[in-house]
Amino acid sequence: AVVSTQSTGSGTKSLTYLAKKTDTRFLPLPTFSEVGSELVDRVRAAGTGHFLHLTGQYYDHDATLTRNLIVRAGKTLDSDFIPEVIMDAALTEAEMKMVTNILVDTKECRFVSGGEVNGVGSEDWDHGYLLGTTFGLFSKHGSILRQDTKNRTLMHLSSRESSPLGGKLWLKDVENVFVDLSSKPWSTQTLGVKTQQDRLKLLEVDDVWCDAAEEEDSAGLEPTHEELGELMLRTEWVVKAAAQLVYLTSVNRFNNARVPLYVPKLVSAEANPWVEMRDSLWRDGVKFKLEKSRKDYVP
Repeated sequence: AVVSTQSTGSGTKSLTYLAKKTDTRFLPLPTFSEVGSELVDRVRAAGTGHFLHLTGQYYDHDATLTRNLIVRAGKTLDSDFIPEVIMDAALTEAEMKMVTNILVDTKECRFVSGGEVNGVGSEDWDHGYLLGTTFGLFSKHGSILRQDTKNRTLMHLSSRESSPLGGKLWLKDVENVFVDLSSKPWSTQTLGVKTQQDRLKLLEVDDVWCDAAEEEDSAGLEPTHEELGELMLRTEWVVKAAAQLVYLTSVNRFNNARVPLYVPKLVSAEANPWVEMRDSLWRDGVKFKLEKSRKDYVP
């Protein structure tokens, strides 16, 4: 068993799951001391543009570090972009703030947006979402969905994606957001939205993490406790991306009407104890931050 520790703000709590230590997610990433001095030169070499400061999922090599990526997303977010990775390293919380300050102070950096990529630990990533001035979904190959910089109720679908909606998605037309999961070994995750016109798949994540021979023998069996834990890890990014899309859609609708989010039963707290445990840690972290903000507030 490998112990994955995630900071909730109130201290570090342990989340235990079974995994192979030979997985690429357990290989260490470069540290700030190794790449920090090169960051300004790399940003300047990339050229003026909009930069993304992104984090990854569950970096287990060191519980005090979080995976951070600096990505250039074109000159602006007004058009489709192909992400250019400037830095991929493991940073402490203090170093994360230093990197943000470095970006802000570098003249080539016009704007900085946050977000997350779907790589677990130090393994390769292939999808991400961005937050900040606008919301967006992207892959390593380019934009998938981006929010209009002037009209926040309008989303633009990438010109690479074919859709009956004609390249535009109006948030008022979204009836629900959904996450689908393929049958065991659950190697494909789908994020999409349902409108009156169509059930639109926005992205698919192909994530083969099970042994095919083993899964063929156990295809008709209920998932084991360890498989449920691994499934929670593997689907965390797509569920978070869906939740961000739900929030974005809800706050940009008349009367802030909440849009439903549908997820597979196996990644719900009702059926997966690991999801329930993780959600509990999230709630504890939010509660701690709220309590801390009240203590820090001076009237």
